[in-house]
Amino acid sequence: MVDQKSAQRVERFTQAVNSESGERRSYRIGIDVGGTFTHAVAIDAGTSTLVAKAMVPTSHRAKEGVAKGIVEALHLLLQSAEIVPSAVSFIAHSTTQATNALLEGDLAHVGIIGMGSGVNALLADSSTKLGRIPVASGCFLETTQRFLNSQTVTEELVRKTIVELRDLGCTAIAASEAFAPDQPGNEQLVLKVAQELGILATAGSEVSQLYGLKVRTRTAAINAGILPKMIESADLTERSVREAGISAPIMIMRSDGGVMDIDAMRKRPILSILSGPAAGVAAAMMFLRISRACAVCACLLWRNNRLPLRSMGSAY
Repeated sequence: MVDQKSAQRVERFTQAVNSESGERRSYRIGIDVGGTFTHAVAIDAGTSTLVAKAMVPTSHRAKEGVAKGIVEALHLLLQSAEIVPSAVSFIAHSTTQATNALLEGDLAHVGIIGMGSGVNALLADSSTKLGRIPVASGCFLETTQRFLNSQTVTEELVRKTIVELRDLGCTAIAASEAFAPDQPGNEQLVLKVAQELGILATAGSEVSQLYGLKVRTRTAAINAGILPKMIESADLTERSVREAGISAPIMIMRSDGGVMDIDAMRKRPILSILSGPAAGVAAAMMFLRISRACAVCACLLWRNNRLPLRSMGSAY
C-alpha cells in the first residue's frame, strides 16, 4: 500500500511573481491522471518556462474518484509555487479513466436502437445487432437491440422502445440509423426522448461520420457504455476544481493529441481513450519541434528519424 504523504513529490523551478516588475503572471497547468500517480505541472503562460511540478497517488478508491487526486496535485502545485488560483488561465488533463473502464469491464448495459428502411432495413437490422462485444480479456460490453423502421418512427414509439430497453436493464442508449450522417433527425429524436426520461444516450452520427453502419454502431455503443463512468468523473473533476477557486477552462486531452472542453467530453468520452499516450507524444513532438502530426496510437515506432503517426478513427 502506497503511503499518501511519502508518495507526494513537488519541485519548484522559478518564482511565481516577476520580482523586477511586480506583475503577476498567468499560468497553464497540465495534469496527467495515471494508473498509479497523478502528475501536475505549471508553466508560465507567457514564456513557456517550467515553474513547478507535483505528484500524488491517484485516488481510485476515494469517494470523489480520481478527482480527489487531481485537486490534491493542484493544491500541492499551487502552494509550492505560490500561485494564486486566479492566476491559472488554463487547465488540461489526460486520463486513463475511459481506457480503464474498458479494460476492467466497468461499462453500462447499452440498449441499441437501430433504424433503417426500404431495401436496407434487413441489413440495417443485422448491422446494429451487436450482442456481447468483447472489449478486453474476460470483459464484455453487453448490448440489447431493438429495430425501428425509419419511415414509421414517432416520438411515442421511441419513448416506448427506450422504456422497454430500460426495463430490460439498459442504463444507456445508442441510436444508430443507416445514413444518419446525412439525415440525423431520427437519432436526435432518440436523444431528446432519452434525455426527457433521464437516460444517458449517444447518437452514432455524433461520434462518427463514417458510412459503415456496423462500425458506427459499435463506436456509438462503446461511447454509450462508458458514458455513466465518464460523466461522473467529469462532474466530480469540474466541481472539485471550481471549489479550489480556479475558474479557468478545463480541457481534456483527446486521443488524437488535441483537446476538448469538459462539456464535449460528457458527450463523446470515447475520444479520450488513450489520451495519456497522446499527451506524452504531444509533449515529445513539442520538445522535438515536430510541427505536424495527425493523431496518436498506443504503440509508436521511429523510422528513419521520423515518427509515423496514423489517425485513430472509429472502433472496429
